[in-house]
Amino acid sequence: MLHLFLLVGLELATVLGIPPRNPEIEVTLGTETKLVEGGTFPYMFRSREGTLVLQVSMPGAGDPTLKTSGVNGPPRNLRSEDRGKTWHEWKPAKNQGIGPGFEGSAVQVRDGAILIFNYIPESRGNGHFVVKRWRSTDQWKTLTGPEDSHFTLPQAMDTMLGDTGEPMAAILFHRSVIELPNGDLLASVYGRFKGDDAASEYLPQMKKFRSLLLRSKDQGRNWTYVSTIAVDPKVGQEGFDEPVLLRLSQGKHKGRLICLMRTGRKDPLYQVHSDDEGTTWTGLRALNLLGVDPDIIEMSNGVLVCSFGHKPQHSTQGGLKDDGNFLAFSLDQGQTWTNVTRLSSVPTCAYTTVREIAPGELYVVYDERDRKDYRSPNRRVFGRNVGVKLK
Repeated sequence: MLHLFLLVGLELATVLGIPPRNPEIEVTLGTETKLVEGGTFPYMFRSREGTLVLQVSMPGAGDPTLKTSGVNGPPRNLRSEDRGKTWHEWKPAKNQGIGPGFEGSAVQVRDGAILIFNYIPESRGNGHFVVKRWRSTDQWKTLTGPEDSHFTLPQAMDTMLGDTGEPMAAILFHRSVIELPNGDLLASVYGRFKGDDAASEYLPQMKKFRSLLLRSKDQGRNWTYVSTIAVDPKVGQEGFDEPVLLRLSQGKHKGRLICLMRTGRKDPLYQVHSDDEGTTWTGLRALNLLGVDPDIIEMSNGVLVCSFGHKPQHSTQGGLKDDGNFLAFSLDQGQTWTNVTRLSSVPTCAYTTVREIAPGELYVVYDERDRKDYRSPNRRVFGRNVGVKLK
């Protein structure tokens, strides 16, 4: 194991004023291991039994069931039953096409079944959307589906433009589906409502986003709108997108929902929380973390972990001088984030995913891009173990 106790990205810490360390926590980085050659955009699911499923996008023409812009290619799936020590390719049944295309929107419900939702819904017009739902009862060895899952948002646009300037669905499932104590499901999504016309800073034809919360009372067959998590046309390059949702299971704020969101390629992550199952949200604030597409988990010891990355050389607006993927930690249920730990220092798409695979042990996945050509198909997905110890 390579011991990097509380290693901080120095420039990142200097620019954002991040406290260099909390002496109550010790972070140990394991050896970086290449998982996929040519892949990018990793998302990972972990079952209660410990099965890990990793999906990455491969170079190739965009599939309309994934993303019309072609930025994300066809998915490749890996599955591990030994806490990430070995990975084996997983494929759906021949009659299931490419299978789920998900951005982390999967949940294991109380009866043990795993539900997976495609991240790109189909617009049927007049605010009616249909998202594909998949189900597994054998630890993601096989899936049934897809079947249609419905929701109606009359206030939503039917389509919108993505960051390549091409049309895509106006509402996207992203990162999180969680089960409440009564069996209802909550899903974090983002998109645009009618009237959301503030221009993105680097692509004016792409308007700024809002993050939303949906609720299902029938295991994801139908969804209803709960609330807007965050919207403000003055915030960030992009508004509030790529949300990730966590429900605290212990401590002073047990039951609290915490949501982290991206606001731009060079802007800080934002955080908000809810103590009434998402009906209202408070505490909106910019964090001392700069990057895109955050992931968040609660460890068994109560420590919160956020993974994120930043890619300043790809931003037309400038930014920090270094690339990288990072972890950050909170010992006070999201009130503060410290111990920013660098995972890599090379060009990256900055999309990361993290899970606790054993008490005090994380498994984190991220990608690296070609040093000379960011758009090159020369990409690699890496995983590594991370030890987290409270002193």
